[in-house]
Amino acid sequence: MLETIVLESISLKTVDEFKEWTRKKIRPIFPHETLGCGYGHLHAGGVSLDYMIGVDYPVNHLQKIRNRAGGIDTPILRRWLATREPQLFEIDHPWPDTPAGWLESFREHGMKNTASYGVYDTTRCVGTYHSFHRIPGRLTSSHAEALKWLVPIMHEVFCGVIEHLDVEDEFATRFAGLSPREKELAQWVGLGKTNVEIAMLSGLSENTVKHHMTSIFNKVAVETRAQLVHRLTEYEMKTAPGFGTKVF
Repeated sequence: MLETIVLESISLKTVDEFKEWTRKKIRPIFPHETLGCGYGHLHAGGVSLDYMIGVDYPVNHLQKIRNRAGGIDTPILRRWLATREPQLFEIDHPWPDTPAGWLESFREHGMKNTASYGVYDTTRCVGTYHSFHRIPGRLTSSHAEALKWLVPIMHEVFCGVIEHLDVEDEFATRFAGLSPREKELAQWVGLGKTNVEIAMLSGLSENTVKHHMTSIFNKVAVETRAQLVHRLTEYEMKTAPGFGTKVF
């Protein structure tokens, strides 16, 4: 099984390919509903979190827990940095020093059972951190042991993806190709407005708004309003001034 996972990971280069690989190959052997993978360079204080890939991850949770510098910091990540051991966290039994704001957001987004581990790679001078959430059942030592052999494999694949990462992702490129009017309407969608509301706000007819929406969907390669809202949220998090960790 491990050999198959490794062999099928060799050709992975893009973020989307990495996400699909974790869904099809990692999730069946380590059941979970959502996954966050972080990548950063080693420094005297630990590891900076430069990039994060979320697989079915609640992006709004990340918005709430960013620090003033735009980085993403969690008590689970800090404990891994301090111990370099797998971390198991159950929402109903939080650690005494868990920040209240972080815990509130964690509960709000249904993260619950979490198992996390990372790799401190002194050869590359980088570290990666992999946090699995919504794990079914009770967390046990078997989860921690599984992370010790699974995460090093994911580390190698993740590092390869980051090394091939284009600074400007596909959605950003596609979004840049929208007309000024289409960008305006897309932003209204991102704020949760319906076609009727957008028509009133923009001074257009509802049919014209529908026509623009079809064009927007085609240009940015999404199929539903929910997908558009999700991609816009990710895009805004990556392009907002001062935000350090880039989220994909």
